[in-house]
Amino acid sequence: MTRKLLKRDERVASVLAAAARAFAVGGFAATSMEDIAAEAGVTKLIVYRHFDTKQALYERVLDDTRERLAQALRFRERDTDPDMIAQLLAAARAEPAAFALLFRHSAREPQFAGYAAGFRDRVLQIALQALPPSVPPELRRWLAALSFSIVVDGILLWLESGTADGDAAVAAHLRRVAASLVEQHG
Repeated sequence: MTRKLLKRDERVASVLAAAARAFAVGGFAATSMEDIAAEAGVTKLIVYRHFDTKQALYERVLDDTRERLAQALRFRERDTDPDMIAQLLAAARAEPAAFALLFRHSAREPQFAGYAAGFRDRVLQIALQALPPSVPPELRRWLAALSFSIVVDGILLWLESGTADGDAAVAAHLRRVAASLVEQHG
């Protein structure tokens, strides 16, 4: 086995991707720095060279994931006909373990739940603006939150069982489901 020397940025990216995969399997508490090092194919010393603590590494993975997803959605906000579901699915497909970590594990871990909740709140603001004025005021936030939950759960389930070849069809299905909720209540 030959060693491959990576530049600092490349090594950090490699460790972050490995950490996302390792944390997505066991969550924060059950994952050790040894697990992350093994997943990255490096020594624990290399991981600690870039991240002082497991918590700092976990938080960095969550921050990077939220930023990547936010970038995907910001790009779509400028379009005249944004397909935010397809963009969210594409961003999730690029880093499926990180997406699962953000919305499955961190959402259930009290010290990290704010990461998923913060992203959700940002998306809900966009979704609320996209709802037609015919949706009654008392249903607007509920409908936006329900649609977001369905989309995220749909994406998580698809990432586990589907391939990128079917992403466009799944995004279309999720769009139809979300649209039908709005139509029924608008």
